[in-house]
Amino acid sequence: MVAVLSTALLLGVGSVGQASALDTVPGDPGNNAHTVEPLRVMTWNVCGEAGGAGPWASGYCPERNTRLPDGTNTLKKAAQISDVVTGENLDAVLLQEVCAGTRNSNGTRGASQLDQILGMLNRTDTSWSAVSAITPRPNGDSDCRGSLSGDVSVAILAKGGIDWKRETQLPAPAGVQQRGKVLCAGVAGWETHLCTTHLTNYDTSLPSGEAAAAYQAQIGAVSDQVDDFRQVVLGGDFNTRVRDSLQPLYRTLAECDQQGYYAGDTPNEMTKVTNQWLPTADGTLTQGTVQTSKIDYLFATAGFGGCDSLPELADSADYSAQPDCTTSNGAACVPNAPSDHAPLLGTVKGGPRLNWSLRNEQGHSGSAQGGVGWSTEHGGAAILDGTTGEIDAGGPVVDTTRSFTVSAWAKIDPDAGTSVVMAQDGSRISGMMLWFNQGDRTWRFGMPKADSNTWDMDQAISRTPAVPGRWTRLTGTFDALSGAITLYVDGVPVGSAVHPATWRATGAFTVGRDKVSGHANAFWKGSLQSVTTFDYAMTAAQVASAAGALTAPTRTGTAPGTETNGPGCHNGSYTAGDFGTVPTTTPELTAYVAHPDPSHDVWAEFSIWDNTDPQQPQPIYLGGPGSASGKVLGEGTVSVRPTLLAGHKYGWYVRTADGTSAPSPTAAVCHFTVASS
Repeated sequence: MVAVLSTALLLGVGSVGQASALDTVPGDPGNNAHTVEPLRVMTWNVCGEAGGAGPWASGYCPERNTRLPDGTNTLKKAAQISDVVTGENLDAVLLQEVCAGTRNSNGTRGASQLDQILGMLNRTDTSWSAVSAITPRPNGDSDCRGSLSGDVSVAILAKGGIDWKRETQLPAPAGVQQRGKVLCAGVAGWETHLCTTHLTNYDTSLPSGEAAAAYQAQIGAVSDQVDDFRQVVLGGDFNTRVRDSLQPLYRTLAECDQQGYYAGDTPNEMTKVTNQWLPTADGTLTQGTVQTSKIDYLFATAGFGGCDSLPELADSADYSAQPDCTTSNGAACVPNAPSDHAPLLGTVKGGPRLNWSLRNEQGHSGSAQGGVGWSTEHGGAAILDGTTGEIDAGGPVVDTTRSFTVSAWAKIDPDAGTSVVMAQDGSRISGMMLWFNQGDRTWRFGMPKADSNTWDMDQAISRTPAVPGRWTRLTGTFDALSGAITLYVDGVPVGSAVHPATWRATGAFTVGRDKVSGHANAFWKGSLQSVTTFDYAMTAAQVASAAGALTAPTRTGTAPGTETNGPGCHNGSYTAGDFGTVPTTTPELTAYVAHPDPSHDVWAEFSIWDNTDPQQPQPIYLGGPGSASGKVLGEGTVSVRPTLLAGHKYGWYVRTADGTSAPSPTAAVCHFTVASS
């Protein structure tokens, strides 16, 4: 079998049956491709508007109609949600019980909560988009009450263009009003799909056996929806404290808060405050029962590198200490948080949080300053002069209180002094640094014990000297739960230490220097490329694999704007109507491939087959004529444009090859339908 074909051979292939590979596109000149998204996601039942005029009433909703006192008619709850999204630097948000849309009789109420949240987020980043699905109350009504616009809904917001959605009604027993739905969405350029839901608690409306069966039917429906996606994040209000009730989700997905991620982090933190307030004879309130529980969950196929509940955002106000808060004056009751639920935030494992190829001036998103040049060596690299050259991200990238991984290819000059590959600045000293130490000529990865002028460092040191003039892959990991710091050279662990006391370095992430005693220090002298950071600590096996193995292609799909009515790439399922339709018989199929060594060429091998007529020859098949696209150097997006048959359904997948190593496993199977002519 020929593992790799040149572009010339591919373009020269003639007709195979009634289809042929007409065109391939190598490279990613815009440097826009990426791997599976390292998402920061939040799920939150924001209690957009619930029943009850005050905290004594069932379903009381904090801040349900409150406006900010700035004359803009801005909803306080929307502003609080927006503040969390921006403050936590989130990529996606899954909301329940939010007012969405514009449903009202006379059009005078103005923007809904979701409209206002989206508007506030887009003031600084116009890439945010949102979709929603109405979830009626048990009585069938859905319009948001009081002075609010829209309908009670579940919603998905994403820092990117949502280009597909599917909403599915959850099953309900006969005679029981159903309000729950599963809402799923796809974001342009993301492999990961987003789903949210709000399940019904039947404990008080059905006998226990029927309630359990009805709940399990809902969980089964949710599971069926998310099973369609190879990569998915699912979050929502599941209305249960019993983990076993959430099967089969726990068997097929990772749930973010099942472990601690750093010292002192408690698993299964509370997400719901249930506080009963009882009116006294004079109409004031006294506290009845108080219960905290976890009923909100966040799942992902890729697993999590961190998870946090924010209990301070769940209302715990002492209304008995508010003399004006009475059953006749509910407007005077002042909550101390925007919902009766706490948000749950998770960091989904995936590709790098930051990925600077440094192939050329466009190979980074930072600010290059001082003596920085560029070369084509080793696939393209930055050359720093050891005196003033640096590349600054303009803000923090690595959270030094949480687990992380940093990696780069480095070549130190023979005459270099102590030189820093990358660092995450604090106020007085960098909170993380990876460097070459001139004294004993070793590689080092360290974290200071405090943000001070004192050099007091926990550091992992290589056991053998660095080799000047040789390209070396350096990786540092920090496991915030164990405190372990580990340094890897060319994928092999070479030193370790323990960093028990953490502090957050909130300055700029920099390539080419660190900070000591408040000043720039130890400028890099040599060449650097492929600087990456991850929001979790890679295991030794993951580091070794990343340093030497070909991985399956990512970000597979049809070219943007060519597919409608579905995401196309599912987990091997073939359900009619569940995948997209392309409007052309020559669709562009794309995949992102990467080689562990940026100086090596890498190919993508495609296989495409006809699902409508199995007798049709495969237009392109692995290892055969037309199977390889144009090569790219190191990493990038490659694509193939076959000629297919109108009205036919096709499946396809792709793998990575370099002509010398064994090809990678294949990516997930994708499906699409070619529109009828």
